[in-house]
Amino acid sequence: MFATYEYRIYPTKEQLSVFNKTLGLCRLYYNLVVEHKNKDYRMPIEGYKPTFTKFKPEALGWLNDVDSMPLGQVWSDVRGAYTNFFSSIQGSRKGKVCNRPTFKCKKICKASFRYPVQKMCVGLYSKGLYVSSRLGYIKIAAQSQFCEGKWKNITFKRSASGKWYVKICVELKEEQTKIQNGKAVGIDWNCSDDSFLTMSDGTKVKCPRFLKRKEKQLEKYQQVQSRRFVKGKDVQSKRYYRAKSKVARLHEKVANQRRDWLHKVSRELANKYEYVFVEDINMQKMSAEKEHGRTVGDQGFGLLRQYLSYKTNLVKVPAQYTSKTCNVCGIVNKDVVLGVKQWVCPVCSTQHDRDINAARNILYLGVKKTLGGGPAEVLNNARLQNRECPKPSVV
Repeated sequence: MFATYEYRIYPTKEQLSVFNKTLGLCRLYYNLVVEHKNKDYRMPIEGYKPTFTKFKPEALGWLNDVDSMPLGQVWSDVRGAYTNFFSSIQGSRKGKVCNRPTFKCKKICKASFRYPVQKMCVGLYSKGLYVSSRLGYIKIAAQSQFCEGKWKNITFKRSASGKWYVKICVELKEEQTKIQNGKAVGIDWNCSDDSFLTMSDGTKVKCPRFLKRKEKQLEKYQQVQSRRFVKGKDVQSKRYYRAKSKVARLHEKVANQRRDWLHKVSRELANKYEYVFVEDINMQKMSAEKEHGRTVGDQGFGLLRQYLSYKTNLVKVPAQYTSKTCNVCGIVNKDVVLGVKQWVCPVCSTQHDRDINAARNILYLGVKKTLGGGPAEVLNNARLQNRECPKPSVV
């Protein structure tokens, strides 16, 4: 089992120069491979030195200022990207679609590079993080949690606001234990802020919507940035870059607030339940919709599912008819459409809250799918002693 620890670092001017040169050479090597691979797909993907010698000889002189390990990792990345792309075309990836590798833009792509640590003497010391003799000791922020396990690789990344971070991937000797109390819960997701998460026990979690709170401030910063931008000019003024940095810092703060809140919610659920059942919804398609794009991104339900996947036993169930199916008699009421919050079952006359009813159906489907009846504790929690999983039927 692998785990990742992330710390903020404070490189010196000399170390920043090496970082920026490494980013540029890694991006150049990747783009050269993509350019000539698109012209001739049969061209073998060679290492960075043969590639620079053939297509960019002047880059060979720049290699003296950087370490060679990150460039070797780029070779592994681009080779794996094309392997997955060609496998996807041949249909050997079991339905997974991998797009053709594209060029990395300096302004858009993530600024990061990584070092392997199998044959390197790296570690955290009192002077800081030591990676290579060229970089020396890198000042690192105070560590609230020390990374335990065998180091696999370390990744340096730069945020949009200019801050630098290091991510240390380690292999744990023992798998992290999850709570084992036999309890389960179904969760229904809603775009409404007041009922962002609805539990099968009737509890509703309200979403704080951090980006929505900062909309006016963000709009003001973006207006200033737009006024200071000169069209057609390659290098903008310092005042423009200061305004751009303000926008980036505000976005970074909002993202940190969202991640912190989602970590707390997921940890609370993981400490309380052994099994968590959610709907199998494609969040990318939901965010692409005009009505829900901003809301879906600000709420972060997809990120919450990612956190729950390693903190507890997360199971996804089909989302079809979960809101329209009565959790008592199992009948499907087609009159329940978008906007209907409360409805009465036409067969058993049970009054339902739309979200609570959906959460209970998700719980029932999850228990049947995962446990096939399951332990007595789960059945008691789901109230499934004398009922079957609801099957879609037509009124």
